[in-house]
Amino acid sequence: MRRFAIAGAFSFLFLVVLAVFHTQDKIDRGTLVGAGVLVAALILAFYAVFRSGLNLRFADPSLTGWQFLAAVFTMLYVLYHAPDTRLVFTAFFFVALMFGMLRRDSRRIALLGSVALLALALVIALRYVNNHDVGLLRIEILQWLVLAVTFPWLVFLGARMHRLQRGLTEVRTRLEDIEEKARRDDLTGVYNRRALTIAMHESKQRADATGEPLSMCVLDLDMFKRYNDEFDHLTGDRVLRAFAQAVQDGLRGTDFFGRYGGEEFVQIMPQTTLAGAMALAERLRKQISTLELPVSPSTGHLTVSIGVAQYQPFETVEQIFGRADAALYKAKQQGRDRVEC
Repeated sequence: MRRFAIAGAFSFLFLVVLAVFHTQDKIDRGTLVGAGVLVAALILAFYAVFRSGLNLRFADPSLTGWQFLAAVFTMLYVLYHAPDTRLVFTAFFFVALMFGMLRRDSRRIALLGSVALLALALVIALRYVNNHDVGLLRIEILQWLVLAVTFPWLVFLGARMHRLQRGLTEVRTRLEDIEEKARRDDLTGVYNRRALTIAMHESKQRADATGEPLSMCVLDLDMFKRYNDEFDHLTGDRVLRAFAQAVQDGLRGTDFFGRYGGEEFVQIMPQTTLAGAMALAERLRKQISTLELPVSPSTGHLTVSIGVAQYQPFETVEQIFGRADAALYKAKQQGRDRVEC
């Protein structure tokens, strides 16, 4: 739809230029009105196709090729009735060609441009048959030759630009992938400490700007060392991954969860009061106590202690994290497998 809007603006600009030519008696009123009606009809037709979803049946849902041909044949209609607008046709033909290069490959553009040049030759021939104006025919043949000579070079440059654009897109995709991997914890796949720190500051800024509540949970696996001691470190890693995945699966769309370090994790809860965060943390605690793990230690099931704190206005990120961490320490002191605030 954005590309269609650009095409609509291009068509409107074409009509404005024709109106200027009309003030100089280079195009008659009937041709100008006819061009306006034709442009309006084509825009409405394409809009109806886009809104109905029929365009999705084509390889190029933007219908770039069809829009290009519609623009060219509209300009040919004007050129046939008002040959003094040949300068307008030349300029807007190349603009339409560049527009087509945004979506189509060089071969398709070469084919579409060749069809346009053949149609232009037909218009020149038909007008000569009707008026036998040799002088006008010579000028229009020269115009056609100029377009025919410059057209291949434009296609060549467009193909180079298209390859460059595709290369830049691939590089941007790779950089985004690298950036996303840099935000993830290698072991568990959830966000790492660096990403958590950034998310904390962004959530604080949003809470300060909107006045919405913000809560934070600090989670720590109880007696995690027993998995490493009773089994091995690889088993401990599997337990960490199972825990992280279980929490990740239960997150709301607005929550942000990551590994702060070791067996300690942080969950950021925007738009959540302390009571709401406590309820969510309690539900998570119960879920973890019933979590099926790859191994079962002799000391019992996996449990988690959680400390919860709600952000206070103008509090620093370190302060809210410190209060949540203190609540976690309180939960540990109270016997573990608890939620404290």
